[in-house]
Amino acid sequence: MTDMKTYPIRFIEPAQLKDGTLIQLRPIHPLDGKQAENFREKLSAESVYDRFLGYIPKISEQLVDRLTNIDYSKEMAIVAEVHLKEEEKEVIAVGRIASDGSTEADFAIIIADNWQGRGLGTILTAYLIDVAKEMDFEKVYATVFTRNKEMLGILKSKNFAFRTEDALTTYAELLLK
Repeated sequence: MTDMKTYPIRFIEPAQLKDGTLIQLRPIHPLDGKQAENFREKLSAESVYDRFLGYIPKISEQLVDRLTNIDYSKEMAIVAEVHLKEEEKEVIAVGRIASDGSTEADFAIIIADNWQGRGLGTILTAYLIDVAKEMDFEKVYATVFTRNKEMLGILKSKNFAFRTEDALTTYAELLLK
C-alpha cells in the first residue's frame, strides 16, 4: 500500500457534470465534519438507507469523526463539492473506498438528492477506481440493494461483476490487477 500519512493533495481534481456545473473532487478532511449536518439534511431517508444498507436517523459526533478522520493509507473518502459564492462551498457527494488492511476495498458513494441524475455517480465511481489503483488495491467491491438500478447501472458501465446475495442485495466487484 502507498504510504499516505499526510493529506493527499494529489487527489484534488476538478470535474464537470453533464449539465456543465463545475465541481471539485478532493480527499475528505477532518474539518469536513462541520458540514456533515448540512449534507445529511440534503439526503432522503432512501438515500441514507441505500448507502448504509440501513437507516441512520441522526449522524452522531462519533460517526462524523470516524468518517472524516481517516487513515489515508487504508482508505480514501473523496468529497465532491460545488462553489456557491466566493469562499462558500457545499459538499454534494462523498465516495469512499475502505480496506481492513487487505488488498481489497469496500466501495460506496452517497449523493445529495438534488444532485442525483447529473452524472456525478459515474464521475465519482470512475475517480475512486483510479484512486484505488493508485493505492495498490487489487479489488474493489460493493453491496448494493437490488432495487438501486441507478447504482447498479453505473457499476455495470465500469465493468463490475455481479452476483445476487439474496432477494434484496447484489454483490459487485471489480478486479483492478
